[in-house]
Amino acid sequence: MKRILWVLPVLILLSCNETRNNKTKTESEFKIDFDATKISNFTIEESEFSSAKALTRKLSDYSTQELKDLPKFIRLTMSIVVPYDISKESIENTLKSIVYEQSKKNKDIDEIVIFAYDDKNDIGKGYTYGKLLWSPNAKTGNVTPEIAKNNIRTNYNFEIIIKDKVGKVTKSDLPTKRELEIYNEIMSEKYWDMQEEQSEPIIMKKFKISRKELKEIWLKVAKHKQ
Repeated sequence: MKRILWVLPVLILLSCNETRNNKTKTESEFKIDFDATKISNFTIEESEFSSAKALTRKLSDYSTQELKDLPKFIRLTMSIVVPYDISKESIENTLKSIVYEQSKKNKDIDEIVIFAYDDKNDIGKGYTYGKLLWSPNAKTGNVTPEIAKNNIRTNYNFEIIIKDKVGKVTKSDLPTKRELEIYNEIMSEKYWDMQEEQSEPIIMKKFKISRKELKEIWLKVAKHKQ
């Protein structure tokens, strides 16, 4: 009888540990739902990892040892190029599929940011088609030491922003190579210190266009890049 009474607490303890372990495993998971039939072709133009300490207080509130012991969280920032005629539904599924693949390949990634463009020359100038953030509660700066250390993903979510023009762009809306060249010339830093009255005649002469054509080209390209 004594042996049975001794074994019983051990079995209960083991059962509790198993339940706790299963619960921790479940709490760490995050299911990414997307429609694999609606993923678009895309190219990854830039992909960069960065890391920082997972702070929950002001930096000055930590001792030197506490800072040393804090785990780092990992952020992946990507820039991709998608077809100009991609739909809103397709770009959303494409962005989510990238998060799925990247987080599956490297489970230590704690935050993913993706910028989508239709022209790789626009990379670094905001985003022209869409943006995705995958992080705790879909906010930056929410990765805690516990999340970074144990890869807990239960409170993760997406913030996805898609430009209104997506799904409405036709081939005739796309700027031509020459129009892009003229636009880039207008926006060149060499004219930043000039007034329009000074820079426009130079550009008009270089491309042999009228002031009216210059304005129309600038408006067309600028609208496309919004």
